[in-house]
Amino acid sequence: MRPFVLAAVAVVLLAPVLQAAVVNRLGLPGGFPDLAVIGVCSLAVLTRPQVGALLGFAAGLATDIAPPADHSIGRHALVLCLAGLLCGKIPRDAGVGTRTAAAALIALGATLLDAAVAVLTGERGSHLAASPGQVAWTVLGTAAVVGVLFPLLRELRRRRRSRRWYHLSRRVR
Repeated sequence: MRPFVLAAVAVVLLAPVLQAAVVNRLGLPGGFPDLAVIGVCSLAVLTRPQVGALLGFAAGLATDIAPPADHSIGRHALVLCLAGLLCGKIPRDAGVGTRTAAAALIALGATLLDAAVAVLTGERGSHLAASPGQVAWTVLGTAAVVGVLFPLLRELRRRRRSRRWYHLSRRVR
């Protein structure tokens, strides 16, 4: 199985579980990061828009049905689908800084859009949907993961290509 598929499955299945079981109980100052937003934005930057949207929808739906599901089902799926789509539209030739900044801005927009949808639908506790601390943790977490993940994957891809060329050149001789 490809590493991206494993990472995508981990984001879809493990992010909601880790969010509910670990991150929400840490007591971080100001709030807590949204692991699904961080995971979707970090992985969708590496893919096409369609794959990013599908990843976002799956992760959002898993987040929507994971306990404590105290909001309407589909809210996170909509927001993360849009975030994955937009992250997938970041140009392939963009540098690390550009991708990191774009993914962080999309994570900011996703967090604020999630709060806006919660307020518009009149959900209980919607005034806490995007506390400044939660927004800050999510945006900084996305920037950190994309800033580390993208150069690492680029280097791994470069090594794999050079190894493939090495093996091809040995066969020719």
